[in-house]
Amino acid sequence: MRLFRDFLIGLFLTIAGIGALLFIPSQQAPAPMPWQITLMPDGKSKVFGIHIGTTTYNHTKELFHEFGKIAAFSEEGKASTVEAFFDSVHLAGITGKLVLNLDVPEQQITEMMSRAYEARLQDSGAHRYELRNSDKASVVNAPIIAITYVPSVKLNAEVARFRFGGPGNISQDTVDPNTTIWYYPLTGLTIRMNEHNKTILQYQ
Repeated sequence: MRLFRDFLIGLFLTIAGIGALLFIPSQQAPAPMPWQITLMPDGKSKVFGIHIGTTTYNHTKELFHEFGKIAAFSEEGKASTVEAFFDSVHLAGITGKLVLNLDVPEQQITEMMSRAYEARLQDSGAHRYELRNSDKASVVNAPIIAITYVPSVKLNAEVARFRFGGPGNISQDTVDPNTTIWYYPLTGLTIRMNEHNKTILQYQ
């Protein structure tokens, strides 16, 4: 009888111990924030765990635990690009849209666009090309050369200055005078702020 009682007490303590562990916060590393920019030895920046010019798109899938979409874009007067974009990523509790520009040779982009399933005109005036799976696979190990991040929360001048520091230069957009552009030459960051539109952060 005593052995059975000791067994029940031991079982209860074990279950209670396991239950207590469930309420202990896990020791996970905090997610990187948009203003945590590290200048690397090669002179390029690292943000969101992405070392610009080095980190590949394939590696970002491990960073964000999500699969983005890949497409090519062309616009008159501008160089064609290949971009990987995430419509919604969660970084340290902030939801936003993330676009990664991949380092793909111009000739390769032209060939991929010629094989694309379709080209759709975007509101911006650019054409978006839906690439074949084989062409998408050929660029997953291309380095990321620029990042565009559009957080769901808009930044005003006060918050931007508090988080990112004072910019090296401020100008008004020549197309939209309501948009203010803050430049940070040292880290390659550009912030576009508009009272009526979402904030756009560009790292390159």
